[in-house]
Amino acid sequence: MEMKKIVWLWSALMLTACGTRVEVSNPLDMARDNETVEVPWTDVQERLPKATPENIVVLSPDGEQQPSQVLYNGGTEPQVLIFQATVAGNASKTYRLRVGEREDYPSLVYGRAVPERMDDFAWENNLMAYRVYGPALEATGEISNGIDIWLKRTDSLIINKWYSGGYNYHIDSGEGLDCYKVGRTLGAGAMAPYEGRKLWLGNNYVSCRVLDCGPIRVSFELDYAPFAVDSVMVRERRMITLDAHARFNRITELYTGDFERMPVAAGVVLRGPGGRVLDILNKPITMVGYWEPLNTDNGTDNGHTTIGLVFPCEIKVETRLGHLLASTTVEEGVPFTYLMGAGWSRADVPTGEVMSQLIFDQSLKSAHPLQVRVK
Repeated sequence: MEMKKIVWLWSALMLTACGTRVEVSNPLDMARDNETVEVPWTDVQERLPKATPENIVVLSPDGEQQPSQVLYNGGTEPQVLIFQATVAGNASKTYRLRVGEREDYPSLVYGRAVPERMDDFAWENNLMAYRVYGPALEATGEISNGIDIWLKRTDSLIINKWYSGGYNYHIDSGEGLDCYKVGRTLGAGAMAPYEGRKLWLGNNYVSCRVLDCGPIRVSFELDYAPFAVDSVMVRERRMITLDAHARFNRITELYTGDFERMPVAAGVVLRGPGGRVLDILNKPITMVGYWEPLNTDNGTDNGHTTIGLVFPCEIKVETRLGHLLASTTVEEGVPFTYLMGAGWSRADVPTGEVMSQLIFDQSLKSAHPLQVRVK
């Protein structure tokens, strides 16, 4: 009996020292680079009882420590461990979890409310930056619940720098600029009720809450005041998630009110001559893209902005009401998630054809996620 106890203790010590394995498999023929995978925290603790968010370490197959993050999803208890995997097409890689000293991982994502700029909420990763508008701006009469884009050609986080006093982010000084106009539109891919083939736009968000913030994922919630959709008052909650290295945001819309099902449309505002809807081969249609005309704000060549949307279901696509609209229906109280991404011709998306491929590839990745098995 004593010997069995010694063997058990030795096995437990070895498990803690050697850790546990996480096999990540790629079912697609294309390579997956820096793609986030998730491991439930309960699985981590079951195999590594001494693991905490402060001491859990992820090792690559060659033994190098990988940046990781423990998600709380806005609560006080850890929910999920995430890290990013790079896996060749039709291949697998095995990562290892163990208890140890975590390295200092520089954050590649960021997001916060910006009270010093009329309650904007801004967020970014190493590729792009975005913002939506808050209550202080609405009080001035500027009303919009569309999504704005800040164009970047640096992998540095720029939100705090650009919002600092004296920095003119409407001119490209080498890092990018803000030349995207939203106004009373959906901007870059926001969603709105589409009852009676009319867009019913809410106002600026009234409250926000950061759920998690770096180094790999930023996520937050925005709540909007009730607004009329025809004769029904509707509430909207919008949750947005953006990961490091990710071209696309994950947007989850939750509509509540006195209805069972409601038509909705996510849309991209159209800019006129020189803009074009991207030609993406997809049937049934589940994705759309738009290439903006050349932007010449301030009399300079600011390049082209491009935007793509990817949906989990078939959509109806039309150019109407000044937008490229992608419509579907949602159920009352049931979250609906779609993807929105943007690029810039002066950064790493030089042509519409490149963006079309990025949108198409993202649809494949969404339909065939990396498979994770904890051993």
